[in-house]
Parts: sequence; structure tokens; C-alpha cells
Amino acid sequence: MNTLQYFIKIANKNKILIIAYIAILIAFTSLSMSSSEDAYSKRPLNIGIVKQEDSQFGNSLIEHLGKGNTLYHYDSQELAELDLYTRFIDGIVVVPVDSERILLETDDSPLSIRTDVTNSQSIFLQRAVETYALYYKAMVDAGKLDLHKLSTVLDERVEVVFSTDRSPLEKKFHGFANVYGFVIMMILFRLLGDLSISFNKKDIQIRNRISPKSDARLKGEISLAQMIIALLVFVLVTGFILTMFLPEMLRSRSLGFYLLILFLWTAVVALLSGMINQLSKTRSLNLTIGNMLPLIIMFLSGSMLPIQFMPVFMQKIARFSPLFYYNKGIMSISEGDFDIGGELLIIAAFGLAFYLSSLYLSKERKTRTL
Repeated sequence: MNTLQYFIKIANKNKILIIAYIAILIAFTSLSMSSSEDAYSKRPLNIGIVKQEDSQFGNSLIEHLGKGNTLYHYDSQELAELDLYTRFIDGIVVVPVDSERILLETDDSPLSIRTDVTNSQSIFLQRAVETYALYYKAMVDAGKLDLHKLSTVLDERVEVVFSTDRSPLEKKFHGFANVYGFVIMMILFRLLGDLSISFNKKDIQIRNRISPKSDARLKGEISLAQMIIALLVFVLVTGFILTMFLPEMLRSRSLGFYLLILFLWTAVVALLSGMINQLSKTRSLNLTIGNMLPLIIMFLSGSMLPIQFMPVFMQKIARFSPLFYYNKGIMSISEGDFDIGGELLIIAAFGLAFYLSSLYLSKERKTRTL
């Protein structure tokens, strides 16, 4: 039985699993396509303010935050934290003594911001406050401080971030592509993991030693089988979504770019799975990795929360994830910017790195059966 036949046998054995994950993908996609409203612009922020000094910077910041939001003033940070824990407020901004001097004369943070990382509104507050301080300092350094202009510019910047000018069709397909990015990892990690484990069984190893096929050829056939299953899943899922939910998208100029990045991402996930399979030698470990790793990558790459609303250190970590560049690419396409060559090259580079790492691990961990 050759490599491709093994692949078909294992795929058939896991057909219920495949159907279940595809159903999850379709369900998540349907939810994503059902609403075109941005989840991070649905309601005003409830902001706790602890003001410890009067300064132009502090007063102007509070005035800016009060536009469209609800402010609650507290005498101490401890009192504000009680309401933060119960989610009565989304976050706390403390304006300490000498905040303006600290901002203009040092590199230290001029404010104390308390947020809840499980609350998307809270993280947005942190980014809004940090951005205001950054722009304020830049205008002072340039000798062109204009508080009205500063507030207006930042309001316009938020409108760009939360832009809803995209067509409903583009929003729906972007929702599909966003969900596809991490659900496809769950599908392929499990399925390709079982394929790899089957090839590591002792009886198959012995048969392959007897076979005239070279070790390099056998590994090539395994990699080819993994790419075939990745292609089949890609065609099945995208074809179903396009024909059943978004047939109008077939006439869209952006579809070709979407399919290109979707296909490349699917191939990279298959290569990442091949690398992981060199480390995962049991079905239980494969199950754990298949369930946990996609969630971790998804959280760190901006799939759950826009990357610009994450803490700075998490934004730096995100750039080491290929899913970050996938998300960036599909966002550009949805906004009509088809210049995604840079993102495609970076994603492909990750794929090459995964493949080379897989070859190295395969050589180092080669199973000895005879």
C-alpha cells in the first residue's frame, strides 16, 4: 500500500472528525457573516478617572476621553478597582502628580492605566490613552500644540480603525477568511498528525526498510500526501462557502487574492503540522497540540482582538507568528489594497522554515527499528 493509499485510509477513518471541524468552521463563519457591525465600536466606554493633579495634559486627556464615553471620578485608585473587578467600568486612568512633566521630560509612562485583558473595551481604552499621550508629546516637541486639532485627529484615526465602508459582501468573506485561518489549523494538525503517527508504526517502518524506495523518497511521498490533504480541505471548505453562502463573490475582483493567500496559508499550516509531527509521537499528544496550539496562535496573532488594541509587548510577540501576516493580508484585501506581496513572502518564508525544521528533526529523531 503506497503513501497516498495510506492517506486515503486515514482520512476515511477520521471522516467524522473532519466533518465536525468543517461544521465548526461553517458555524463560526455564519456568525461572522451575520453581522457587519464592528464588535469594538458597539458601545461607549465606561472609564474610571482618578485625578491627582490639575495640568493641561491631564485635563485635556480627560476632556478627550469624555467625548462619547461615560466618566466616573474616584477619590482613590482602590475605590475604582472595585468597580473594575465587577466590570461596572471598563478601565481606570490615573493622572498622577507631575504627569505632564514626566511625559515631556522623561521616557517614563506619565499615567497609570488599569485594564482587564479579558475585556476588549478595556484594551481599547489603554491604546486610546497611550496614543493621546504620544501625540500630545509630539506636538509639544514640534512647538505646535493644538488641543482641538489633537482631539480631532485622534477621533478621525479611530473612525479609520472602525471603518464600516467595506461592502457587506467583502465583510462576509473577510469574516470567513479570518475564521478559516485558525480552524484550518485544528483540522490539519489532527488529521495530518494521525497520518504521521501511522507512518511511524513499527510494522510500516519495517516494510519501508524492505522496500526499494529510498528514505528521501519515502519522506517526499509523505510530504506530498500531506500537501494533497491540505489542498483537498482547502478546495472543499472554500468551495462550499462560495457556492452555498457567497456565490456573488465569484465575480469579485478580490476573490483571486483571497484564494491565493488562503491556499498559501493552508500549505504553510500543513508544513507546520509536519514539523510538529516530528515531536508528537502519540495520539493523545497530537490531540492536545491540535486543540491548544491553534488557540494560542490565534490569541497572539490578532484573530480574537485587533492587534492595535493589544499591549505593546504582545504586539511585538505577534510578529513572530505567521497568522499575524495572514490576518494582515486578508484585512488589506478586504479594504481594497491588493498589494500583499510582502505578507505572502513572509508567510512563505515561515513555511520554508517549518519544512527545513521538519527535515532536521526527522534526521535527528529517526526511528530505529532494525
